[in-house]
Amino acid sequence: MKVDPRSIDTTLATPTAVRRLVEAHGFTFRKSLGQNFLVDGNILRGIIRAAAVSKDDLVIEIGAGIGTLTRALASTAGSVLAIEVDARLHPILKETVAQYDNVEIVAEDAMKVDWHDFWETHGLSRAKLVANLPYYLTSPLLLNLFSQQVALDTITVMIQKEVAQRFTAEPGTKAYGTLTVLAGYYSDVEICQVVPPTVFMPPPEVDSAIVKFTMRPYVIEAADPALFWRVVKAGFGQRRKTLTNALSSILGDTISKAKLQDILRSCDISPQQRAETLSPEDFVVLANTLTEYWRV
Repeated sequence: MKVDPRSIDTTLATPTAVRRLVEAHGFTFRKSLGQNFLVDGNILRGIIRAAAVSKDDLVIEIGAGIGTLTRALASTAGSVLAIEVDARLHPILKETVAQYDNVEIVAEDAMKVDWHDFWETHGLSRAKLVANLPYYLTSPLLLNLFSQQVALDTITVMIQKEVAQRFTAEPGTKAYGTLTVLAGYYSDVEICQVVPPTVFMPPPEVDSAIVKFTMRPYVIEAADPALFWRVVKAGFGQRRKTLTNALSSILGDTISKAKLQDILRSCDISPQQRAETLSPEDFVVLANTLTEYWRV
């Protein structure tokens, strides 16, 4: 069921509302925490629309801030688990979401969460993740979520535009790399909307983008996920080198260069190719073939 845009609570998505709250609570922004609060109702509605949030959904939000997105989610979702690490924001959050009984504030550091324990603690089956992510969290947090493989249907996040382009890059391009391959293994990725700095307080120095990751079954499943990740990271860790040389650095004496070249050829990969020319599926086939000879 599509959400009526008029039902989305955008009360806090104005410069006046944000300014009033932060001044009333004596709050100061910390650049180190990547605190940039949304002040545009249209962008807020764009996030909800991209995430396709409905009353059937349990939504996890990371970096709830003063509750701007939290309120929008609460007005459209069945329930919301709002994670916020900055204790200075908890009194503000309690005030701004007080009218909603379907919001639980979770005082944790998302980067330190064991997501399997989180699922069990909160009695979750499936969930959607929606967030206006601090830029510094984007890559490590999303890779952590992918690696733990919890039951998320979608991940819809506001992130730095440049990073969004890395997640959606095509093979052979400069932006194509580890993030592209790992995200492409677990999900279908799309940039839903590019967002200018002016919709935030304080404004960041770069454009942002709303990106949606739709989790899906693997095209080809990695027999050893740890080895798959290691092969991908090794390939792009020295992206100017051929795959033969880049992978030799992690294989050591386990497999000779000549044998590695034979393995690459058996996967329809030239030993002279570089990592940026391989699709996510190519990397899986290669890693699965390598498991026969060597384990992490």
